[in-house]
Amino acid sequence: MCGINGIIYKKNKPNILEVHRMNKAIKHRGPDDEGIYKYKNIILGHVRLSILDLSKKGKQPMSNDGRFWITYNGEIYNFKEIKKQLSNLGYKFYSETDTEVILCAFKEWGINSFHMFNGMWSFAILDTINNCLIISRDRYGVKPCYYYSDNEKYIFSSEIKGIFATESEIKIDKNKIILLSKDLEKSFTTIYQNLDIVPPGCLFEIDLNSYEVNKVRWWKGLDNFPNISINIKSIKEKLNELLIDATQKRLVSDVKIATSLSGGVDSSIIFSILNNIKKEKNNEKINLNPFVIKHSNNKTFDVAMELSNFFNRKPIIVEYDEDSIDNFSNKLSAIEITEPYFSQLEVYKAQNERGFKVSIDGHGADECLGGYDKDIENFGMYFQNSLADLYRAIINLKGAEHLKETIKRLNLIPNLHGFDIDIKRFVKIKEYRNEYVNSEKIDLINPFLEEDITELINYDFPHQILYLNSTYGHMQWLLNKWDKASMASSVEIRSPFLDWRFFQYALALPAELKTKNGQNKSILRDTFGKMLPKSVMEKKFKQGLPIVDFRKDKIALNLINEAINQDDFKTSNIWNSQKIIADFNNINIRSKKINKILNLIRTYLMNKGFEKRKEKIINTYKKCEESFNKLN
Repeated sequence: MCGINGIIYKKNKPNILEVHRMNKAIKHRGPDDEGIYKYKNIILGHVRLSILDLSKKGKQPMSNDGRFWITYNGEIYNFKEIKKQLSNLGYKFYSETDTEVILCAFKEWGINSFHMFNGMWSFAILDTINNCLIISRDRYGVKPCYYYSDNEKYIFSSEIKGIFATESEIKIDKNKIILLSKDLEKSFTTIYQNLDIVPPGCLFEIDLNSYEVNKVRWWKGLDNFPNISINIKSIKEKLNELLIDATQKRLVSDVKIATSLSGGVDSSIIFSILNNIKKEKNNEKINLNPFVIKHSNNKTFDVAMELSNFFNRKPIIVEYDEDSIDNFSNKLSAIEITEPYFSQLEVYKAQNERGFKVSIDGHGADECLGGYDKDIENFGMYFQNSLADLYRAIINLKGAEHLKETIKRLNLIPNLHGFDIDIKRFVKIKEYRNEYVNSEKIDLINPFLEEDITELINYDFPHQILYLNSTYGHMQWLLNKWDKASMASSVEIRSPFLDWRFFQYALALPAELKTKNGQNKSILRDTFGKMLPKSVMEKKFKQGLPIVDFRKDKIALNLINEAINQDDFKTSNIWNSQKIIADFNNINIRSKKINKILNLIRTYLMNKGFEKRKEKIINTYKKCEESFNKLN
């Protein structure tokens, strides 16, 4: 797991120092090593977190033939199987890395090799013969990749911080800051002008002469649904087989592996699988004393403790309650979203302090199995429509009086009406107009989303909703904040539920199997229920890690007050600072205007965090340049 950077210079002479600064900005993603490779008008950068083949042979940017060069962030869990195929074809390998396997696979099969990879990644491959760059991202967008383009440069990086560190001037787009983070992710963009996101399952082919960018979907979820058996027992067996195999594959590592445990169903299932795998394989790299976060509103802490005791493990307690605005700007710029999910930072900080570089976690089950409240409500609309259709069928066959008798006999719901469900309204970008910003409406709907909408009409409503949430916005937003939170402490998250074989299979299951017996993700509970204590399986509420509680008046007031008194806030042309200050001095903390002000304040603070990080890097390199000049 690492961080990638790169700049294509369209006009100016390539500047290696600029990519050094980018590497410095995301050094937390790869503290073990770094590298730079320059070819004509392009420079590739890389920072390395050593997990496979800890020797210098894993250094990047990497080439094993002089033609193809790669800078890569991620893990290909089945790389040994692919390596064996390539060896049979005559390829020679010089390292034990998955990086070299990607290079050889691409050389042999081109972009078709991406379909062979089981893993998570964002990488860029330079072809020095065809003079082009290929940027590729994994199926679901587990590993991030941002890009910025103007008349002078084309820049890409694993994080926004990397792009900020360049000499390009990155500006906030006032038309995008009024949108929710999930809507920005849905449109594969950011709050900044010309700074966007490489969509999941896509590749960008960039001509280094013309600078034309060909954007291609190498993966499309709608084309990769498996056939589902109608035998419930077979379904459970398949789910069990896929998830255990996915977990086993994610144990390939040359460093210690940790796990975190929330007490929720998903992390509990992964934790139980890990414990059973350890018994069978005696894998000494897995440390199964789980990291458990404890905070005042944690309803699942006791369950996590019970489960630890069930497997005779000693949990590592991470206590956290945010009650201040200290380092608020730095933390927001660490996770690169404006919502203050800071508790995630604490979990991986604790893992890093104990020498862990890998954590096996439970992300992804909700998105394919309908684990959220809104999913259950949407399923309810679908089921009610189905029942309404059944009523109409009875009327057509037997008449209205027979329907009344049937409703009474079976104790069904009387006077049932169907809903008019239009999937298009679920993909619209919601506008949250902010009276403090003079913004204009912009069209952000991605062409790939429009393409999928035309096909989704052939699927039932639950599949439409889950597919959209897992492909456009919601899951990408979730994965983004978890990736930044873990990599801020140089820890790689691995999520068995996001193995594409399991995820696509679970996504394709009928909705009725996901909501049986009054439980969400019921088929998952039924499949793995025997592994876990009854209390875990019967838990009827869902709770994630906490966000900073802005209902606490003191936090909100102090945060706003500190920000609006900064000179650069007052002089910004993005928002009407005079109106904000005037309203803040005259409104109640529970007024709706407070939330509008807070949204802008958090944006300001995140941006401030990026600027401070850039300033620190520039000052560091100035000192280096001064020392170098003195020596020469």
